[in-house]
Amino acid sequence: ALKVLHTELDEGHTIRLRREAQAMAKLSHPNVVQVYEVGQVEGQTFVAMELVGGQTLKDWIRQEPRPTWRQCVEVFGQVGAGLAAAHKQGLIHRDFKPGNAIIDDDGRARVLDFGLARHAGESLSDDPNLDRGPDRGPNRGPDRGPDPDPGPVPWSVQRSRTKDNQAVPLDASLTSTGAVLGTPAYMPPEQMRGQPADARSDQFSFCIALYEAVYGERPFEGSNMVGRMILMMNGDVQPAPKGSPVPASLRTMLLRGLAVDPEDRWPSMEVLLGELQRLLAPRRWRWRWLGGGLALGLVGLGTTLAIPKFLAMQERCSGAQAQLDGIWDDTRRQDVKDAVLGTELSYAEGTWQRIEPKLDEYANAWADKHTEVCEATIVRHEQSVEAMDLRMGCLHERRTALRATVKVLADADAKTNAKTNAKTNAKTVENAIELVADLPDLARCDDVERLAQQRQRIPPPEDPQVAEAVDQLREQLADIKAMHKAGRYAETLKQVEPVVEQAKALGYGPLRAEATYWQGQLVKDNGQYAEAEPELKLAHTLALEHEHDQIELDATQTLTFLVGNELARHDDGLTWGQMALALANRSDDDLELATSLNHLGSVLQNLGEYEQAKLHHQRALRIREKALGSEHPHMAASLNNLGVVFVSLGEYEQAKLHYQRALRIWEKALGPDHPHVAVSLSNLGVVFVSLGEYGQAKLHYQQALQIQQKALGPEHPHVAMNLTNLGTVFISLGEYEQAKLHYQRALPILKKALDPDHPHVAMNLSNLGSVFEKIEEYGQAKLHYQRAFSIFEKALGPDHTHVATNLNNLGQVFQSLGKYEQAKLHHQRALQIFEKVLGPDHPKVAYPLVGLAKVALAQRDPTVAREHAERAVAIREKGSVAPELLAQARFVLAQALWSDKAQRGQARALAEQAGEAFAEHGKGREDLLAEAEAWLATHRVK
Repeated sequence: ALKVLHTELDEGHTIRLRREAQAMAKLSHPNVVQVYEVGQVEGQTFVAMELVGGQTLKDWIRQEPRPTWRQCVEVFGQVGAGLAAAHKQGLIHRDFKPGNAIIDDDGRARVLDFGLARHAGESLSDDPNLDRGPDRGPNRGPDRGPDPDPGPVPWSVQRSRTKDNQAVPLDASLTSTGAVLGTPAYMPPEQMRGQPADARSDQFSFCIALYEAVYGERPFEGSNMVGRMILMMNGDVQPAPKGSPVPASLRTMLLRGLAVDPEDRWPSMEVLLGELQRLLAPRRWRWRWLGGGLALGLVGLGTTLAIPKFLAMQERCSGAQAQLDGIWDDTRRQDVKDAVLGTELSYAEGTWQRIEPKLDEYANAWADKHTEVCEATIVRHEQSVEAMDLRMGCLHERRTALRATVKVLADADAKTNAKTNAKTNAKTVENAIELVADLPDLARCDDVERLAQQRQRIPPPEDPQVAEAVDQLREQLADIKAMHKAGRYAETLKQVEPVVEQAKALGYGPLRAEATYWQGQLVKDNGQYAEAEPELKLAHTLALEHEHDQIELDATQTLTFLVGNELARHDDGLTWGQMALALANRSDDDLELATSLNHLGSVLQNLGEYEQAKLHHQRALRIREKALGSEHPHMAASLNNLGVVFVSLGEYEQAKLHYQRALRIWEKALGPDHPHVAVSLSNLGVVFVSLGEYGQAKLHYQQALQIQQKALGPEHPHVAMNLTNLGTVFISLGEYEQAKLHYQRALPILKKALDPDHPHVAMNLSNLGSVFEKIEEYGQAKLHYQRAFSIFEKALGPDHTHVATNLNNLGQVFQSLGKYEQAKLHHQRALQIFEKVLGPDHPKVAYPLVGLAKVALAQRDPTVAREHAERAVAIREKGSVAPELLAQARFVLAQALWSDKAQRGQARALAEQAGEAFAEHGKGREDLLAEAEAWLATHRVK
């Protein structure tokens, strides 16, 4: 780049230009634009200097979107290093501002225009160019790639010559003492007063420029230039903008640099840059802005190098693939294939076909990312060494996760691994696809600001030996996490206990929080709910103490599900869930937010807050779809959760749509024989039962049972749940003996796999009660309903809908036994719970209303019977219910209306409607049809 002085300008300008060249030629620094030559051609003075393509720092800080405060500090750290290098040579810039610095296309910043430079302590001299005019643009030119080592400074730059060939010494005075030079907006008070400027004057200008960059406004903002100068001379800095993300510590640093008295500023630019560096990075990782070379601590490269030329390290960015040797290579691929197929499970082949390309894709993406991160610093100079260190540390964690995942999958070979049994291996293969899908996101390693904040909050141990021990224990925790995702809970619990003890002994709090959390999680997953709660609370406390945000969030989420679901303390679960949601909102991870929403939605479901539960699950679904795509397995989980809520709301068509979409996703992602597919089939069966489509329900339940028995074995609790579901269909079809056989087969499986007092056991008991009621064994029906009621009330609380259902069932039994007052009390209590939890118009409210209407008819009170029956009919006509349920309500209303002669025509019409519905949809309920036909035969309108 050539700078040429116009011929019409006077000798003063010529001398000033040469002085600028002399000042810049004294510097050879990566963050100062290099001057190569100064001379004359046909009477015009020129300076030849480094050609830099890019934009001024003034333009860079004003771009949209504006750079973050962290990016600003990184870039200003570079130009600050250039100023510090000048100060080291005894040179003062005296006009530093964003327009006098340039950031090239590779992100490297340089200081230029040392036209007002002087030796430190030199008096000011006369200068014809008091008004510097607008900020100068960059020295533009083509992108030349990485700048070479400039080497020795040419001799011709050491001495510049005037027109009469006389050397001009750098310390010659060109202005009289007291002249004011520079740009007022960035000028320090002492320079405004015409006093000598020193390195601390440049520091003041630097701090104004950095303040402007991070806040978007200057620190001294008067209505005019005079007003600004008065504020500056008084040190009256304006408050930080409301809501600014700039840390208070950075503002404190800048305010010291903006002190009116130079003695109150930082001792030097080096000291200020050191403070800024510490703000960006933890103590263990160092990037020195100062000096000709950079000290590189390269995570993953296995060495620390001092390299004067970046290009010399390019070859070190080509070994990423080799770092995956023994982690995911041809040997490990064969190990995993043998392990998965060796289980001989029905879905093993499909699982292998799905996980192999995913593992290949992840490993290749990791290697590409590793190379890109290295080259961004070493080759292209697009990022600082500190940023590379942070990103490499993140990639190291991902590599560890990949190693642990592959290890767990390879261990699923019962033929070669005596430590695992067939059940454990089956569980690993069952979860293999989701285990691979849950490998940590590589894109998170691009968020340097988040990584820096994380390392600043959780710095590594100072002691190298402790740091090494921490790294080793975290490797073990990675294995534990992978085994947990594979469902190997009992085995993993044994492995986490010594890690907790070692972490405690090391005295490094963040690691102890991590290990304690995983111990609590595994205790929970092994069914020891009461024992898990204090462990998870301890992990939560440790995480709070050591500012470990991720573990604080994880512990809170797990406590939400544990307390609000497994321990059935729904109000406590709601409290934990709201806390988890707040923490997830504070984080920048959308998937964590989706998890918190999902857990809180489940608690709200248990509380009967179905509309709120629906909103939470819908929001979680939208987040997951945006983050993971519409075909990810986690989408099916969210769709299933929503389906459950829609069933509870009586919106069965909506439930069916969500379950069917979940089924398609799981069939595509996991294969048609995977146990998760059976979950969607079973859920669809529930919907078909609710819609009265018993043939479809039976078909879906049988498909699910076939998959589960083949994949999980005959004694698995999921098999028991589907046996129960099939029993419900047989009841609806009137095949009571078949129903009883299925329920009785399921009951011992559930008691053994879960607990005699588990709600799932109570559900089975309640269903058995229904069978006994249908076959008119009312004593057995009452015993089973009462036992189910006791379990539900103890586990879920007195106001749960399951409690209400069993109260209503007991009311029906007491009615059949002729104990009408007891029947009425049970129906009334059921009605109160349903109305309180579900609202007055929910389809389930109609059940106790029909019961109360029947009791009123038995007690010869048609007025009360009509009141309850009319409300039941209105609810069922408005809701989506099975036709025979609406017919039952209409038939009861017909009986209530008959006592009013004026209403007998309407009564008979309702009874006829009911009879037609029983005949068309009441397969297996011939008793209902027979009752309606008998009533119609004896109740004719004359």
